[in-house]
Amino acid sequence: MPSVLRSRHRPDMRWSGRDSAIAAAIFAAVAFVGAAVTVGFAVGHYGERTTTVTVQSAAAAAAPASPSPVPVSASVAAGAHTFVQFACSQCHGERGRGGVSPDVPALASVGRALTVATLTHIIDHGLGESANPTKPYMPVWGAVISTTQVRDLVAYIRAGLPTVADTQPVPIPRGQGQAVEGAALYVRYGCINCHGPNGLGGVPNPLSADKSIPPLSGGGFHHDFPTDKAIAAVIRSGSVIGKAPIVSMPHWGGVIPPQDVQALIAYLKTLK
Repeated sequence: MPSVLRSRHRPDMRWSGRDSAIAAAIFAAVAFVGAAVTVGFAVGHYGERTTTVTVQSAAAAAAPASPSPVPVSASVAAGAHTFVQFACSQCHGERGRGGVSPDVPALASVGRALTVATLTHIIDHGLGESANPTKPYMPVWGAVISTTQVRDLVAYIRAGLPTVADTQPVPIPRGQGQAVEGAALYVRYGCINCHGPNGLGGVPNPLSADKSIPPLSGGGFHHDFPTDKAIAAVIRSGSVIGKAPIVSMPHWGGVIPPQDVQALIAYLKTLK
């Protein structure tokens, strides 16, 4: 009779080292097989009753794939950033593709047809019906945008306004109050470039009456524009209309949606 079976009738018998090792190995093997069978059964049984589903949001499914950035020169890349910083994209569309207003041309189709000199002159001196507040008017940028920035803008337009990484306009936080939206819109629409951070002003406008672009905060502003209606009117119709080198505020009426105008007003009312 094998020693393992004999041990049942001899309680006082001690396991040898070899017997212990064999028993441990058998126990481990049985336990491993049992566990494997249990797991396999569970996986197979559960898999018969379940289906893996990949969920994609409707917005993600509907959104067109963004074009990949292309290698460009440093000047063209700088021009792409300036194009967004000074809100050119808010009137001419993303990458100059138009679609914002029928009175504002797309740049992708005409940029290469215009000479460097012509594009430079338009940026510096403005374009459009400056005396008609119902029509968008490209402002005079000569006293605001540097010569280098103008040169880079022209290079970007002449290059066909290619996709450049990290040139998206500042996102607008929705659902957090009008003033929060307005603070972002103040940057997105380029108000900050002329009226300064927090509406503090300071940008020169040599041929205007007060020699500078007015601030949008302080007693003077609230005296001149005491109501929401008055502020909305000047946003829509523009201000300081004149010929270069007077810096002219554009007519935003056909560009900025009414809800964004109200958000801008809410932000301006929070300023010191």
